[in-house]
Amino acid sequence: MAITSTPSGLRRAARRMLTAAVAGMLLATAAVPATGAPARAAGYTGPHPGAFTGLGFDTCAAPSDAAMTAWLQSPYRAVGIYIGGVNRGCAQANLTRDWVSRQQAKGWRFFPLYVGLQAPCSSYSRRIDPAQAAAQGRAAADDAVAKARNLGLAPRSTIILDMERYPAGDAACSTAVLQFSSAWTGRLHDHGFLSGLYTNVASAGLADHVGAYAQRGHARPDLLDFANWDGVQTTADSRIPSSYWQPKQRMKQYQGDHHETWGGVRINIDSNYLDVEPLSTRYGSTTVTRSRPWVRVLWSKVARSVR
Repeated sequence: MAITSTPSGLRRAARRMLTAAVAGMLLATAAVPATGAPARAAGYTGPHPGAFTGLGFDTCAAPSDAAMTAWLQSPYRAVGIYIGGVNRGCAQANLTRDWVSRQQAKGWRFFPLYVGLQAPCSSYSRRIDPAQAAAQGRAAADDAVAKARNLGLAPRSTIILDMERYPAGDAACSTAVLQFSSAWTGRLHDHGFLSGLYTNVASAGLADHVGAYAQRGHARPDLLDFANWDGVQTTADSRIPSSYWQPKQRMKQYQGDHHETWGGVRINIDSNYLDVEPLSTRYGSTTVTRSRPWVRVLWSKVARSVR
């Protein structure tokens, strides 16, 4: 209801009521830390992974629904899902829209991964064509978004481009990767999704993206997912400037390929530590803010009506 004319005392009262209402909504929607006791979490339907600090795991093929229920006894509350890409390694018999919905209802967060074309100087057979790198990056983003939507993943979810290790010292190769990655990020933004990059600290991929971080015309990933299998649960690394991908724009794969058993179910996993929150990102003519954009829109509309 629009308020067209009010005395100053009523305007102040309206603002106080609005402030209380918005504060109540913020408290009701605040993220629950992921590092608590291994109890069943409340359902979640927002963007993935959203605002999340805690442990996650990824495994080549999405586990069964029963396995995911058993693993609620684990300290993990986020799971990496490989949603597509020409170099994706495993079939995904379980990864359906219904599976995603059921895991969300249990409180699981996802970090979607896309294994597309790899660096021209890598050993992969399906590689980026340096002459078509930007076009291929946009095409990969289009495909990734189509798959994310088919799975029911909410807009503003972060889709992580899995760029496996490639050697340093090949300038043409590095340029092609950066062109592909930048086009990937820009195209995801066009679709209303956020961009992530997975790379190993020993790969030229990390150094290349650190070097291009502030480069004019380069669309850097919104989230950096880096692998350093030192077993330390942190998002700090000496090879990444402390101000880059901060605050809360990093996750670390701190332990690779190993088995864990929770709830009687054994899975081969990589372990990750996430410290992430959606950031302000411009999609065309619209800016989506870091902290609950619907609250800011509500505040601005009602505040204007009581001036």
